[in-house]
Amino acid sequence: MKKLLVSVFLVVGLMQGVYAETDTSPSTGQVSAADGRAQLNQFFTTVNSMQSSFVQEVYDDKGKLKQNSKGTVYLSRPGKFRWEYAAPESHQIVADGKNVWVYDVELDQVTVKPMTQALSAAPVGMLLSKQPVEKQFAVEPMEAENSKLSWFRLKPHKKDSDFTTMDLGMSEQGIQEMVLGDKFGQQTYIHFRGMKLDVNIDTSRFQFKPPAGVDVIGKPS
Repeated sequence: MKKLLVSVFLVVGLMQGVYAETDTSPSTGQVSAADGRAQLNQFFTTVNSMQSSFVQEVYDDKGKLKQNSKGTVYLSRPGKFRWEYAAPESHQIVADGKNVWVYDVELDQVTVKPMTQALSAAPVGMLLSKQPVEKQFAVEPMEAENSKLSWFRLKPHKKDSDFTTMDLGMSEQGIQEMVLGDKFGQQTYIHFRGMKLDVNIDTSRFQFKPPAGVDVIGKPS
């Protein structure tokens, strides 16, 4: 489950409301394929920071709900993020620019790995630097019946990625929904709420010190 949490985050929070610094909310206006591609590229090449709340649902290869959770995500380029699961269990995932720390509050356990090792195949590893979307993904417009959003499918160029497809639902205000498919047939649905982009985030959000008394597995670089 910890690997799932780390690899799932890691695309998710980065991609809603590509333009606004103010809160975004779902919109009924679709965008064209050309406009959607331009919005994606603007996110990948210009956004410096972001924060958002989220709701996440994970389904297995038979369509059975395995996990339902919610929390908050923060990102600062280059190379820093904080992903907090608030419910049903508390987890913290923090990248400080060198290492990734995963804190399981219930187990009193912290796992730490160098970022290059922890994120080499995870979605967020592709999103922590500024590059045009086509450098990392093949992008295709999708048809989605009965949806008020315009959808696009991204497939990573990297063959060793933890995920196979990333479907993005966009309104005029940017990306509102994500569906992440992995190589085991699981699908993760992410619903973003209250996204803010290019905002000042306290640097302490991206620092982590293991609490006294917890077990620490691994060594920071």
